[in-house]
Amino acid sequence: MMYCRTKPSSRVLRLGLAGALMLGLAACGGGGATPAPKTLTPVSLEGAQRFATGPIGTACNIHNRRTASQARCGCVQAAANLTLTQAEQQRSARFFAEPELLQQVKLSDSPASERFWYAWAAFAQTAEVLCADT
Repeated sequence: MMYCRTKPSSRVLRLGLAGALMLGLAACGGGGATPAPKTLTPVSLEGAQRFATGPIGTACNIHNRRTASQARCGCVQAAANLTLTQAEQQRSARFFAEPELLQQVKLSDSPASERFWYAWAAFAQTAEVLCADT
């Protein structure tokens, strides 16, 4: 079991944590043609890059998070590069401006939304571990 320290003022990490916590709730709904994986595939963080640029890092910086910094947003982007495709990153970047869109994904019964939800949860978990000290 992984225990994570979160900084109460870090909205970026809290959003990721909220996504990971809602993962357990996502298992209650759904039912589609393609079953979603039951567990997250672990991502190796050994030697992982801790800064990158891209759509999620840009969205993190633009949307005036109280504790957003170049280092923290770059780290979150690096986590996205490890876990999300480019298309998933573009879709995820919108959540910084409109967090309610993530709730819509969670509530959707479509197989595509369920697959995306699991990808988002893996991203959130990776970002929390990778960026815990930024």
